[in-house]
Amino acid sequence: MSTELLVNVAPFETRIARVENGRAEELYVERTRGKGLRGNMYLGKVQRVIPGIQAAFVDIGMDRAGFLYAGDVPGARCEGEIMDADEEQEAKDDDETSLNVGYKQNIAPIAQLLREGQEILVQVSREPISSKGPRLTAMVSLAGRYLVYLPELDHVGIARRLEDEDERTRLLDIAEDIKLEGSGLIVRTVAEGHSKEELEQDLKFLVRLWQDVDERRKKAAPKSMIHTELNLYLRVMRDFVDDEVDKIHIDSKEAYESMKSFASRFMPEVSNRLYYYPGSRPIFDVYGVEEEVNRALLRKVDLKSGGSIVIDQAEALIAIDVNSGSFVGSRNSEETSFKTNLEAVHEIVHQLRLRNLGGIIVIDFIDMEDEANQQKVLEVLEDALTRDKTKTHALPFTELGLVQLTRKRTRDSLGRMLQNECEHCGSTGLIKSKQTVCYHLFREVVAEARAYPSEKLMVIAHPILIDLMLGEENEMVVQLETFLGKEISFKHDETFALDHYEVVLQ
Repeated sequence: MSTELLVNVAPFETRIARVENGRAEELYVERTRGKGLRGNMYLGKVQRVIPGIQAAFVDIGMDRAGFLYAGDVPGARCEGEIMDADEEQEAKDDDETSLNVGYKQNIAPIAQLLREGQEILVQVSREPISSKGPRLTAMVSLAGRYLVYLPELDHVGIARRLEDEDERTRLLDIAEDIKLEGSGLIVRTVAEGHSKEELEQDLKFLVRLWQDVDERRKKAAPKSMIHTELNLYLRVMRDFVDDEVDKIHIDSKEAYESMKSFASRFMPEVSNRLYYYPGSRPIFDVYGVEEEVNRALLRKVDLKSGGSIVIDQAEALIAIDVNSGSFVGSRNSEETSFKTNLEAVHEIVHQLRLRNLGGIIVIDFIDMEDEANQQKVLEVLEDALTRDKTKTHALPFTELGLVQLTRKRTRDSLGRMLQNECEHCGSTGLIKSKQTVCYHLFREVVAEARAYPSEKLMVIAHPILIDLMLGEENEMVVQLETFLGKEISFKHDETFALDHYEVVLQ
């Protein structure tokens, strides 16, 4: 499989697309004005401690306080066996930028760990999503190329994706040998095959970085930022460039030089995969990424066969409906359903990755009577999901023919990042019909005429609504004037929305 990264850098925004076999599969966006918080460290101030949910809200100087769970406070878990580190949650791979080591024991009450007004060093482990503030952890960590350094937690772990037992043992032995007393390490997937000297070099850099952070913490004012993560293109280099990535194309000379310098210092094996793109045509247009992004913002996505999938996103639930549409290329309905569902599977996984949809996902496939066909569709779905590095779990078909998935939410979806809620329809996709608005307007006229003395009334509305009242509904207007004993005049205003109007007394 051919895999390339496209880095598009502008003064206002950085975008990175992961292109697999010529098609954009993942997109990362960071805007200068709204730069991501994950990985940043703050000297926070505990705002509220809530024993009922074993959590505290910590003020880090932002509009919304951060959420700190008791289990993410050092000293909360005192007994029991530390579980293996999960790379997505604990080793800062695949978009996660903080440690969340799992333990098998009870957690101390939050009131024993924190008090209101207390100052505490915290790190953002998850971006704010929708109306929720950032998720925080007090078990801070610093990610390098091969290691994650845990300055205040004595623990050694290794990424679960390293499956070779001999290699795991070798790397764990190295980590135990080089780690500093009182601190810990997580070995990352990309450390596979690398020497002790390379890991030691990585650790030395992280220790120097932590010393700098610690010095700033001692001098910082409460609710101030202590440490900021790397910018997007360097972060993606550190976390996502592995042996699968063949080439990295960068359209900014400054970013290219920065990435070249970063690679020569920390990732020399990647240096010869960096290419500067000087073309006048936008790099995303050349590779068809812009078109894919626009398609990923649509509710309905057409399939080549004539079928389609419809994606609706709620707060924590994604509903995906598969439709056969105009596809009639099979001998019977069962075969048509089966073939459409197979085609839809690949498009669904593509859209999940590109849109970064997470939470509970329910897929309503076209009904299939044959259980063997259902099983085949499920197998193809599970196989397609193996390409997705975000943790995803699929359940078998339900009695109603639905497939349920859970996909880890790591950041806002592409739609929520690039789109705003419609001010007219409230994101329902629907507005009141012209007839409904017209009759609502008539009731408003009656209410205003009865509430306030006046000889005339003027209705100001969109031209389309005015045309309706002077055309199809003109008889109703005449009856209304007779009923009220008052004249009604009309004035159109093209700036008004179709369902917006004003009734003015004269």
